[in-house]
Amino acid sequence: MSVRAELTPPILTLTLDRPRANAFDQAQLDALEAAVVEAAAVDGARAMVICAVGDRAFSAGADLTGVGPFGEPGGFARWTRQAHATLDRLAAFPVPVIAAIQRPAAGGGFELALACHLRVMARGAHLSLPEIHRGYLPSWAGLERLATLVGLGLATDLVLSGRRVGADEALARGLVHRVADDADAAAREWAEALARLPPLAIGRALSQLAGIGRGDTRAAVRDREISDLEALVRTEDTVEGVLAFLEKRDPVFKGR
Repeated sequence: MSVRAELTPPILTLTLDRPRANAFDQAQLDALEAAVVEAAAVDGARAMVICAVGDRAFSAGADLTGVGPFGEPGGFARWTRQAHATLDRLAAFPVPVIAAIQRPAAGGGFELALACHLRVMARGAHLSLPEIHRGYLPSWAGLERLATLVGLGLATDLVLSGRRVGADEALARGLVHRVADDADAAAREWAEALARLPPLAIGRALSQLAGIGRGDTRAAVRDREISDLEALVRTEDTVEGVLAFLEKRDPVFKGR
């Protein structure tokens, strides 16, 4: 499989594994879509890491030599809608999703990373949206996510220049959350730490943040804040968290 979903409880791992720099042709996009759907149905996962094999790239984006839809009537639109739906599903994942960017992420590979909740980048990797140099633009909602994440100023720079952003700048500008020598190992360690936190609270936090990112009204955001709090304080996990604090021990959360 060119995209594999594997559960080593409580961490789910999605691995990109295509010889051509993990670039996306139609089969690879289909495989990513199927893996994300499969991952969402897996029980027992409390965090997910997306990583890649190979020594060339996390993903080089679209494989321009093998994207069959480009030559078909309506192919661009179908390809883009499929990518939108897949990355939207990933962005709405109920557990934290961490992109482990061990090697360069370009074009759609960068856009895939932007759809993840968190990003860890290796010191030798870089990020870029080079589409402008090919005569077109990012089409996997990368402009939208980039502008929401870092603002129109930096998004405009990156889209119009197509330049590469190294790890230090990416961290300083908020494009990634952490930089490490080994992004795969660091992402796994972070996922394990997140998996020890209360999953019900984590899921509701991600949902609240997604609403804020969508531009939900202040009233809707605050209503959701209140309803989530009322639901969470009645859970066994909240009782466990408070007791552990009072008893000066580490809590053990069970998702109940």
